[in-house]
Amino acid sequence: MATEYKLTAQMGAGYRTDVKVRDHRLILDEPKPTGDNAGTTAFEMLLAALAGCTAMTLRAYANHKKIDLEGVDLEFTLTRRDQAEIAKLGPNAKATSIIKKLKFKDSVPAELRQKLLDVAGKCPVNKALLEGCEIAGELA
Repeated sequence: MATEYKLTAQMGAGYRTDVKVRDHRLILDEPKPTGDNAGTTAFEMLLAALAGCTAMTLRAYANHKKIDLEGVDLEFTLTRRDQAEIAKLGPNAKATSIIKKLKFKDSVPAELRQKLLDVAGKCPVNKALLEGCEIAGELA
């Protein structure tokens, strides 16, 4: 059975967008001078979704395997390339690149770190980004 996620959003003043997800409220905006810097940008929110999903996937794996996995730091960087950079990188280059870095406490054995990096790539948001998705517009 399909899983569906839904939210509502309202355009505010300038570039501000107020988002409601279940009982949660989020603010998206552009940094100054374009916007008022009232919240994260849309791409930062995308990275937050990927980071949160990655962390939850690592937690689920660690719980399942009974691995003491505390203090994992995650750093995500998204780069939007211009046409010149894409052309320079070749025909398979993508316009958007995401780098994720996982930093583990010293107590996590080196041989386990690569496995955890592989597990991190299996989070549903990671898979959705790699697979791509259908996006359709409708009038309400």
